Amino acid sequence: MEDLGNRIRSGDVLVVPGVYDALTAALAEKARFEAVFLSGSAVAYSQIGRPDIGLLTMTEMAAALDRIRDRVDIHIFVDADSGYGNAFNVGRTIRAFERAGASVIQIEDQVNTKSIDQVGQRPLVSTGTMVSKLKSSLDSRISEKTLISARTDAMFSEGMELALERAWLYAEAGADIIFVEGLNKAEDRVRLCNQFEDKIPLLYNLIKPNYDDGPTPQELGEEGYSIVLFPGVGIGATANAANQALECLSGHDGASVNQAVTDLIDAEKYIKG
Repeated sequence: MEDLGNRIRSGDVLVVPGVYDALTAALAEKARFEAVFLSGSAVAYSQIGRPDIGLLTMTEMAAALDRIRDRVDIHIFVDADSGYGNAFNVGRTIRAFERAGASVIQIEDQVNTKSIDQVGQRPLVSTGTMVSKLKSSLDSRISEKTLISARTDAMFSEGMELALERAWLYAEAGADIIFVEGLNKAEDRVRLCNQFEDKIPLLYNLIKPNYDDGPTPQELGEEGYSIVLFPGVGIGATANAANQALECLSGHDGASVNQAVTDLIDAEKYIKG
């Protein structure tokens, strides 16, 4: 494999589809993608049929990662959520995911566990706590070729200014990649890119292809992004195809396919029972 650090600094945007098991990863490799993203949401949907609200454990994600690495040779980005605890837990997570074959490990600054009322609000840990987690990540990895991606969800609860501030602090702490979630406006994306001026690779989350409502990977590359994720592409296609096939087999027409799948894994409906 090409050195990933060099690849994401090459100037050509890296498009990374989301996968959830060895089969979808192998299909992505067959389609000539250079990397895949092991999405926590996709694993939650496929393995436990539940929404992504922190139910998966570190060992479950490590096991899924290990099975994928055994099947493919391309780079694997892996979602480590908040690191599954404090800075000590983060260190263990990094070591486990690196042994299992991760190329990039993504740590976010949301709190580890949330109350029912907080699930949609994305409450954050303090910047000091997140910086400690990042430093633990960097100290715990065996190889500097294993990259640490720092994600902030501050746009949802603190706004743009504090999101930019957190991103800068995480870069100063030594993160290899910066990911600011929720930058839907072009002017906000450009502000982030201008703040870093190619000092560090930036990642953007497109979830799944829908270019009528958002930028293309090429446009994001022109803005200054190095990596574009599509975490929902694999699980979305699989779930909808399976749902349609099963509805057809059962004698139903399988009409509102997307809505049926969405309802099944809707976090709010799950929490309310």
